Amino acid sequence: MLEDLDQLSIRLAALIAYTQELASEAETLRANLSKVQSERDALAAKLAQEGSQAKALTRKVDAYASEQAALQGSLDLFKQEQSTLQAQLQSREHEVSTLRAATAQARERIEAVLERLPGAPTSPEQEAQ
Repeated sequence: MLEDLDQLSIRLAALIAYTQELASEAETLRANLSKVQSERDALAAKLAQEGSQAKALTRKVDAYASEQAALQGSLDLFKQEQSTLQAQLQSREHEVSTLRAATAQARERIEAVLERLPGAPTSPEQEAQ
């Protein structure tokens, strides 16, 4: 019977050691779980922050795209206005050349009429004489 008690004592000691080992492992696992949960929470916070930054950047990109579209519209209007002004300039230059030609013709006619008037010098060489 003493042998049975000794064996039981040995088994109980082994069981206590095993229980303590399991309790230690459980505590280590709890600590690891706590650490992993902290890391998870930190990563979730970082992901949320990056999500907010991504949304802010998307809003900026949309604003820049809108601004670019407005600027492109203004550029197109300026190009159209420039083309219109260029056409007007060419038209005015044509009018000016037509007026210059008409002025030259009128001047020639006036000079011809003045030459035919009585008492008018016939040529500049005769005036010098």
